[in-house]
Amino acid sequence: MKSGNNTEHGVQGVFVFVLLGLFAVMATLLVLLGAQMYQNTVRRAELNNDRRVLSSYVRSMVRAEDSLNAVCVEKYGDVTALAMHETLEERPYVTWIYAYDGHLRELFTSADRAFEPESGTMICEAQRFEPEISGRLVTMHMTDLKGESFDVQVALRCPAGLTV
Repeated sequence: MKSGNNTEHGVQGVFVFVLLGLFAVMATLLVLLGAQMYQNTVRRAELNNDRRVLSSYVRSMVRAEDSLNAVCVEKYGDVTALAMHETLEERPYVTWIYAYDGHLRELFTSADRAFEPESGTMICEAQRFEPEISGRLVTMHMTDLKGESFDVQVALRCPAGLTV
């Protein structure tokens, strides 16, 4: 009888050990799956956040400078910029928004100074920013650093300047 009883305890011990091992493997797989889902969620949130920053910034800048013939598109070499002209204390100024060296940039300067794209303040990362104006509709074609292209459109209340 002793030998049959030892075999029974041995099988129960192996069964418990296998069950604990299976539990450990399943718990590890669950943690790895959860971590992967979390990384995907964070990646999508970053992509949406980059787009939201790009589009919100450009929209608010255009709306802030929306006055008679103040908004126009200007080209300087390889750089196409959205130019917003204004007069402060009887002096003309211009704000340029453009993509240069992998970033969306803003340059606010006197209208008398030459456009120097490397001098602009980096707003956020962007591969491409191509504005165009059709009537009172400003369309900005943008591509973020991940290669995702999208358009932002803003309707002007005042007539826009011409594309130069």
